[in-house]
Amino acid sequence: MTAADFDKMMKVLRRLTAGTEWEGHVYAVGGCCRDLLLGAAIKDIDLVVDLPFGGIRFAKWLEERGFLAGKVVVYESFGTAMFRLREAPNVELECVMTRKEKYLDRLSRNPETVHGTLEEDCLRRDLTINALYYRVSDGVVLDLTGHSQEDLRKHVIRTPADPDMTYDDDPLRILRCVRFAARLGWEVETETFAGMVRNVYRLEIVTKERVRAELDMMLKGARPVMAMKLLKETGAMHYVLPELEDLYDLDQNKYHSGTAWEHTLEVLGGVKSDKLEVRMAALLHDVGKSRTKEVTADGTVHFLEHEKVGAEMAEEMLRCLRYSNAFIADVKFMVLHHMDFKHYGPHAEKMRDKSLRKKMYICGSEERFMDLMALVDADNNAHAEGHKMSEEVPVILERVEKMKAEGSATFTYKLPLSGMDVMGLKGLEPGPAVKDCLEYLMKLAFANPLRDKEEYVKHLKGYKPISE
Repeated sequence: MTAADFDKMMKVLRRLTAGTEWEGHVYAVGGCCRDLLLGAAIKDIDLVVDLPFGGIRFAKWLEERGFLAGKVVVYESFGTAMFRLREAPNVELECVMTRKEKYLDRLSRNPETVHGTLEEDCLRRDLTINALYYRVSDGVVLDLTGHSQEDLRKHVIRTPADPDMTYDDDPLRILRCVRFAARLGWEVETETFAGMVRNVYRLEIVTKERVRAELDMMLKGARPVMAMKLLKETGAMHYVLPELEDLYDLDQNKYHSGTAWEHTLEVLGGVKSDKLEVRMAALLHDVGKSRTKEVTADGTVHFLEHEKVGAEMAEEMLRCLRYSNAFIADVKFMVLHHMDFKHYGPHAEKMRDKSLRKKMYICGSEERFMDLMALVDADNNAHAEGHKMSEEVPVILERVEKMKAEGSATFTYKLPLSGMDVMGLKGLEPGPAVKDCLEYLMKLAFANPLRDKEEYVKHLKGYKPISE
């Protein structure tokens, strides 16, 4: 939504409320005001009404007078109403009364909410830049904190109220602060940052689902590396992905410069994909190094099979944060296979066509193959000078395009012979011999997937299974 769209919406509400009990009591608040002043696209519009039960009452008042497109959706327990104006049916508005909160249980971040003044509503918000109020009746923007507009100009992240109170009441705001700072690339004000550190232990009470949601937005944002650095600096990483803490001071071998953590951030920052799965895999790709480091007698450092250990760790970590099975499978696959291409040379000169086709087949789809390539490329470029392999993935992708053009790519390849066909042709019972025959046929396919069924039959008839 543009500023012009926002202005049009406000003019509609101004006209509808003029001369009514609602005039001077309805405000646009939060992100829409922030983005309006920043000149950024406005995602959605939240309204507050500074009257008891004002959000729901105002929405129903609009509905009763035929000003809405469709019906009001009311969430009584939250005092919230969702509706669309008839004159702007494509924009959903959320409306609530101004509130103050009382946190009666320190083991829960769910407060008791009651009607509050505009000032009390302001102080319960997470950041000054999200605590601006646009009064619908006259278009005046209210800065009740005295810092909001200045913080927007100076690019500062700050809490409206005392940060200790803000973060003790709702520690999720620590993660929200990290997210907004990284999203905008702004500095966290000194006392706000100190409050995050002092209260970071309170993240223990936040559900895994809410932690996951914030982590997702951090990784999908414009500056995921900055977000991860802030999680480390505030101590919040311990409550998000604690296994990554073991990488902070983990020295590596000659192929890398810096610690395993510094390398991880370089890979995360260099991955040419905005897919959450790929960015998560970049963050976790070397997590197994913490459990596999070995130093030989001559001082050489090895991380043998860290990708296998890391894949299992990644699954456990993501399952703890309640990710879906499909998401976990994709990330685990990339972590497990991110080392598969290292030995083929800086220009993939040692990779034969059949080996490349086997990699395609293992991936199972072109999309998964391309995701893996994005991770491998970022990892290759994050090595120490003299050990980077910047050309490997581009060369591989050129070869893939040629195979696609000639029809020999094997992302979704299926043999023209089934297990039943093999049993019939070879007179076999179900068992290891059938599997061996199918694996033999797949090797033929990797060498030349364009051969016809008759050629497979010919080769199979002359093949003796090792399990016979």
